[in-house]
Amino acid sequence: MNPAHTHISVILVDDHALLRETLAAALGLDPSVRVVATAPDGTTALKLIAQHQPDVVILDIDMPGRTCFDIAQSLQAISPKTRALLLSGHSEDSRIQQAIRTNVQGYLTKHVRPEEVLRAVKSVASGNRYFSQQIAERLSAADARTGLFDQATPLDALSTREREVLVQLARGLSIKQAAAVLNVSRKTVDNHTQRLMAKLDIHSRSELVLFAFREKLVS
Repeated sequence: MNPAHTHISVILVDDHALLRETLAAALGLDPSVRVVATAPDGTTALKLIAQHQPDVVILDIDMPGRTCFDIAQSLQAISPKTRALLLSGHSEDSRIQQAIRTNVQGYLTKHVRPEEVLRAVKSVASGNRYFSQQIAERLSAADARTGLFDQATPLDALSTREREVLVQLARGLSIKQAAAVLNVSRKTVDNHTQRLMAKLDIHSRSELVLFAFREKLVS
């Protein structure tokens, strides 16, 4: 958080309106935190982040539009001071691994209480990392298994944009729809799809979708 600021500015991103409103109200009880905007999807979130330049953005791990990982990767370009905090119903190793590799500063499960979300917001705004107990245990277990998160996986061969295309296709979007969500041309999405198939040795879009679900890129 910028020392000149009197509040930690926060943007909340989740496709469930009740969760957004409940969490915004809970965070707003603390005078040091100000929720400056909320968004129902990743595409809207990117515009709001660029506009408000918040200290922290809280991202649902499964939401429509651009994925939380793509948003985290985009922060350096659109709002360098903003730190990403993921809020997820999932604690699979593949999700945690991707969060670590996209330089997310915090990862909470949705089982935590609002007061822990507040602690996490303050922690990451101060330049620290924050992981809820369940995530911290997974990280410790991975380290004990001699670096699960250092091991190469098929996903490591993919660029950020290729992962984004894969996620959108796995969500059931057409090439045209995926292009609209990602704000690129249909040809760009088609080219990425062909590269995905080549890199993963997969020969159809249906196999790509199965791969994405198997790797828990979508649920």
